[in-house]
Amino acid sequence: MQTVLCIPGPWASRPQFLTALLHARKSKYIYVGNILACLTTDTQFLLDLQEPDAALAAAFERAGLFSAMSAAAVASVAEHRMVAYLLAMPEQPASSAGARALAQAASALLDAGGLAVKVETAGKAFEPAKWRELAALETAETLWELFVAQTIKAADGASFTCGMHNLGFKDALVRGLPAADAIKLLREFTYFEVTEQPVLGVGHTFSQTADAPVYRLAEVAQQPYADHPDFANPYGMWELIAKQPARKAWNNWFSKN
Repeated sequence: MQTVLCIPGPWASRPQFLTALLHARKSKYIYVGNILACLTTDTQFLLDLQEPDAALAAAFERAGLFSAMSAAAVASVAEHRMVAYLLAMPEQPASSAGARALAQAASALLDAGGLAVKVETAGKAFEPAKWRELAALETAETLWELFVAQTIKAADGASFTCGMHNLGFKDALVRGLPAADAIKLLREFTYFEVTEQPVLGVGHTFSQTADAPVYRLAEVAQQPYADHPDFANPYGMWELIAKQPARKAWNNWFSKN
């Protein structure tokens, strides 16, 4: 599944968009046909320009809750005249490097007048200053902040992350925890996936600290994205299942207990 970014802008026409992009990045990015290319890194993306969408501001308001998007930024989205959809190339496997390049391309569109960025494949939105700040750091930690939404609540009470597939990883789900505990656990587990890239398998265990509860990893058979196919993770989803305290708990580490 391709990562998809939505970037509304003030452009009244395709020529106006092209002019703004060329001036903003001094011809570093060019747009030909439906391809956006970065000449300095030899990377390419799909870029689809569409008509304005009256429902877009409401969508950004919901998705902006994950990043504390301001009311002023949401209001600016309502004034957009065109929508740019920026996509990873379909043949490109998801990876941190690919996500980083996509984040930089989105920053270029913001410099050309883009009003905000919404990660369609995570349901998370950012105002320009916050996106630029995170994208400029180019670390695994900030990629997690940009492309992963945590935590969503399912109808059955389970809590789960969304968007890990944008970086090439499985999402995670936990049941039976209070909201604050679920948020902390899922954040630390998925954050550890991205920053340390451990080799995981069914039956491995995870604990936040040496004296914290231990969770065993299992595969989620049916992901809770039935109403949102853009969120479905092709890599799968881990379920963290609480187990009896082990004799030795691992501090942010995995074992085959």
